[in-house]
Amino acid sequence: ERQGAKRNKKSRKAKPEQSVRIDRPVQQDLASVSTDQKPIEAVRRSTGRPNVLLLYIDDLKPMTRDYGQEHMKTPNFDRLAARGLRFENAYCQVPTCGASRASLMTSLYPTIERFPNFKCWAEKDAAGQPTLPQRFREAGYVTISNGKVFHHRGDTESRSWTEEAWRPTTTGRTTYNPESEEFLLTSTHTKKNDKVKAIKKALMFEKGRVETMETHDGKIAAKTIADIERLSSSEQPFFIACGFAKPHMPFYSPEKTWKPYPVKSIALAEHRERPLGMPNASREVREQNSYVPMTQNLERVIKYNSDLYHRRMRQGYYASVTHADDLLGHILDALNASGVADNTFVVVLGDHGWLLGEHNEWAKNTLLQEALRTALWISGPGIETNQAVETCIEFVDIHPTLCELAKIPLEAEAIDGESFVNALKSPQESHREFAYTRFETGDTISSPEYQYGIWRAKDGSEETLLIDRKLDPESTQNRSGEENYQAVEERLRGVLLDRIAKAHD
Repeated sequence: ERQGAKRNKKSRKAKPEQSVRIDRPVQQDLASVSTDQKPIEAVRRSTGRPNVLLLYIDDLKPMTRDYGQEHMKTPNFDRLAARGLRFENAYCQVPTCGASRASLMTSLYPTIERFPNFKCWAEKDAAGQPTLPQRFREAGYVTISNGKVFHHRGDTESRSWTEEAWRPTTTGRTTYNPESEEFLLTSTHTKKNDKVKAIKKALMFEKGRVETMETHDGKIAAKTIADIERLSSSEQPFFIACGFAKPHMPFYSPEKTWKPYPVKSIALAEHRERPLGMPNASREVREQNSYVPMTQNLERVIKYNSDLYHRRMRQGYYASVTHADDLLGHILDALNASGVADNTFVVVLGDHGWLLGEHNEWAKNTLLQEALRTALWISGPGIETNQAVETCIEFVDIHPTLCELAKIPLEAEAIDGESFVNALKSPQESHREFAYTRFETGDTISSPEYQYGIWRAKDGSEETLLIDRKLDPESTQNRSGEENYQAVEERLRGVLLDRIAKAHD
């Protein structure tokens, strides 16, 4: 792969207790970065212009201790929440990675044609639409992309980033133990790809005998830390976007991250059936079938959706979240040591929700509630601290919010998002009553009280879903068509149709 991001050796020296060791494999990855960078515009920073640090954590649902998950070991998410705001009702626009990211970056709603799946390109589906980093670049910022920010590394690269988008030579499927590599060489477990070719399945789990900063995501964190150090003394403000691969499947993380989660102690999802009356158009998720759920000693395959399968999947997800937490801590330490933390907005988010055995489902790619609601934290100058925001937030809203915080002007009619700066300063402030999400043939709106959705077939027929989230928080039954909910359904239908119309406007 092409490498990016020239390292500037002039960086502030971290305090000894906050320094981050960059191990040899990471140094080798960074050493391969091209030094033939595009020139950065010589625009001087106005006094006080804020920096932005945006961290994408792939497939992260609200599964951290500060979100009420007491079993999780996530101390750095705790301190992130303490220094800013945690959002209780943040929703993605599409529950799949590529489309979700393209929608956020352009602040455009998805449609049937625009951002339909994870393979989409913002450059193709929204040609000419300014991206979030592009707006910052044009305002005089240095804009950096490390790891997975857009789904495709080259998506809008030439206009979004002042330096080449950078990713390490490893991937989220890179194993760390020799026996894992040996298993994959001899494995006969295969699946068919889009070209109907049989390809080998990857292992689902690995307790890696590897140091935190030597992992795939560790290299991305190290590159981000190096960029913070070199840019903190620059005359230009920075917009650094960093994307971790975990807790996306497969669940590979350092051995130490598995220890807090003994498999026998792991609870199962409370409701493991699909909602009664769920529309048939909402298909079952199949992403988990790309991986082999072997036991840790590689002796046998764990039976799909057995209790042990559920516990092992949850164990692997928890360990991967703790790995992301460790890396977040290194980055926050580096930001604190840089001297610019007080003038930097930090945004940390998952790109969508995730099903962790609820409804006997895994991953995302569905309009079930658990795949729609995601994790989001924001901190920075002027933002309230150690509070939760209850109002609904859509990912398209992050784009105009960051621009307003940086005083970058926008044409409101050119985007679908709405700034929620008022909620950052007054967390009890209302922003949206409902959040809109679509996937494949379905469109839905969500609030703390209800979820309502419509799935439309090519012949014009439709199926509907209504969940009373207050009375039925586990989404066990579809109430659409029930007489007691007629007035509620009529109102929710009107709201959803208006949102669909706005997406196509």
